[in-house]
Amino acid sequence: MYCQVVLRSATRAFDREYTYAVPGILQEKLAVGSRVLVPFGSGNRLVEGVVTAMQRDNRSEFYIKPIAELLAERPEVLPEQLQLAAQMRNRYICTYGDALKCMLPPTVTAVGAKTIRMAELVDPDEAAQRLADGEIDRIGHIRVIELLLESGSAPLQEIMHACQVSRAVLNTLVKKQLIQIFTQESRRSFPEELEYVSQESFLPSPDQADAIRAISEALTSDRQSVTQVKEHLLFGITGSGKTEVYLQCAQLAVDLGRGVIILVPEIALTPQMIRRIRSRFGTDIAVLHSRLTPAERYEQWQRILRQEVQVVVGARSAIFAPLSHIGLIVIDEEQESTYKSETHPRYHARDIARMRARNHQAVLLLGSATPSIESYYRTEQGRSRLLALPGRIGSAGLPKAEIIDMRQELLAGNRGIFSRKLSQSLRDAFRKGHQAILLINRRGYAGFILCRTCGHVVKCRSCSVSMTSHVNRDHAGLPRSQHLLVCHYCGKIARAPSTCPACGSDKIGRFGAGTQQVEEYFNLNFAPHKAIRMDQDTTSGRRSHQRLLDSFANGEADVLIGTQMIAKGHDFPNVTVSGVLSADLMLGVSDFRSSERAFALITQTAGRSGRGEAGGTVIIQAYNVDDYAVRLAAAQDYPGFYRQEITYRRAMKYPPFGSLAIITLSGVQEKPVREKCETLASALRVRRQSEPGLDSVEILTPARAPLYRIKDRYRWRLVIKGSDSTVLAAFLMPVMDRFDFGKIAYALDLDPYQML
Repeated sequence: MYCQVVLRSATRAFDREYTYAVPGILQEKLAVGSRVLVPFGSGNRLVEGVVTAMQRDNRSEFYIKPIAELLAERPEVLPEQLQLAAQMRNRYICTYGDALKCMLPPTVTAVGAKTIRMAELVDPDEAAQRLADGEIDRIGHIRVIELLLESGSAPLQEIMHACQVSRAVLNTLVKKQLIQIFTQESRRSFPEELEYVSQESFLPSPDQADAIRAISEALTSDRQSVTQVKEHLLFGITGSGKTEVYLQCAQLAVDLGRGVIILVPEIALTPQMIRRIRSRFGTDIAVLHSRLTPAERYEQWQRILRQEVQVVVGARSAIFAPLSHIGLIVIDEEQESTYKSETHPRYHARDIARMRARNHQAVLLLGSATPSIESYYRTEQGRSRLLALPGRIGSAGLPKAEIIDMRQELLAGNRGIFSRKLSQSLRDAFRKGHQAILLINRRGYAGFILCRTCGHVVKCRSCSVSMTSHVNRDHAGLPRSQHLLVCHYCGKIARAPSTCPACGSDKIGRFGAGTQQVEEYFNLNFAPHKAIRMDQDTTSGRRSHQRLLDSFANGEADVLIGTQMIAKGHDFPNVTVSGVLSADLMLGVSDFRSSERAFALITQTAGRSGRGEAGGTVIIQAYNVDDYAVRLAAAQDYPGFYRQEITYRRAMKYPPFGSLAIITLSGVQEKPVREKCETLASALRVRRQSEPGLDSVEILTPARAPLYRIKDRYRWRLVIKGSDSTVLAAFLMPVMDRFDFGKIAYALDLDPYQML
């Protein structure tokens, strides 16, 4: 007996299937998808691999090495997932191992030892004092210490996910004797269950019934049919009842014996979605997201592998769940950029969902009030079926929206953050016992520090970006300290200067309000009404999203202030006012998707208002009130926005009329990075000229990245355009596999969502 094995740590040069002999003792245990240790190379060092095929015969004349060890009792990768890994390898120019890491996360495979690495503060009092004194000079270090001050101890994996730091950050804190790492027995129980109440399906509205009927027909149609459209776009305005359609269609799939995957874009939305799903399916669902401890993720993964559950809900990574016989994949708020991975391989969950839906002959259901331009265009091309929910459920209509020109507010003498109209709307709402939501898509206190004498902007010494002003939060009851400057890219912290570092002038100030300043302004002007702030700085705790949202839902605060995480999916019937501050802050970014993102965010925020019996009001504050994204978002006019945007995309050959690839090179010295980028561009031009059929590929001139220095590394990039992603991947693969990058780091992103 022989088998084919792919290695989990191979480079592209060695990334292929290798043949190994199966020892007699393993012949009854080994199967496709088994995780094994195999001897590799002349030194026969043991490396981990996954079995991709079993075979009786072997035609090789060479000695075939035997498998050294079986690492798990049952296969941990499904045959369909191996097929998916091969598809990802070609689509994203990655290795089998890179793709398999998505399907077998280290947090799942590492828990077999039944112990877990934990961290705790060496001296909590000393750590709190050093925070208050401003001695800690990295934002990542501050987040870790604050989390441990709150929780006492936490698993390393959880700390890294919650605080968005690497293991190197934790090692540094150990060296500074601020934290200590220890091992304890792994907890196998699932975290505390969210409270839920069993609920029967609602009677659908006529539009919901039409959508459910269409999806039901696709679920029950001949699975071999190639004419049946298996992809649907559920385009429903905010509050139109999309979730109810998801749940009733999921129940249909489960009744047919098929599996269901439901994706939500933000970890903040997961608890609310879990409650809704458990109200229908009880506890027979699996939950996958980054805030689970390794032991909890392991237990959920094993439940899915054992086929104990048919419904999986979670964020982006849940698309790789080892669920067999998938019948339905739902992607809620499908336009969200959080579905795009920013680490290698840079996949988009929507593309992976299409691959898995094809592999399983399943139905793909995309849902949004503001669909991505690409998804809506697919409905016009007949590759997806459009299902519309044009009205809100119940008697509530769309909220009344008004755009406020903040230039006129300045002329009228109002220099506050809130316009007069917004202030009055908030007071009216609070007087009636209602609540409000205020969005400003910038965290911290102020966007930048500027000298009004010479125009100098205080920038990070390690990155080519301005530093953001933050106010230190309370630590263990200690008083607040002064304003600090934080780099949101490298995490460096510095004290805010009292005079200009360039000219010495004392006319230096903070500009561009952030969530902290909005919260402070509200507390000063609307006391005794209470505010809850929700941004990356207040949600580092493991269940902090859930705690903050539950507090607001229970009426413990009158207003919820936050960044984009407050804008999507939440259903608060008592909210009657939504305010969008600095709406044009999202425009003018060096990104062709900036208008689309701004339109979606403003529309989604507006949709949080007026979902109960009382009507809703939306106040949109901007300086550039004539921008079409702002105007059409206020009118909740997606078709109008789509017509404007699709014309621009067609003229520029941006998606969906073409594809982009960005290759970013970085190094500690700029000259070698620039030279290597230019050499790579030359190699790609040679390939384009030497092979017919590549006329559609356009290689732009190498240039500095918009953020040309991050963490003391200089960045140059190469932008390549092509007719579609398949053509681009096939064009790039031979050059990328053979090109010698030397000591220069590089990252390849096909169809990027981040252009900086």
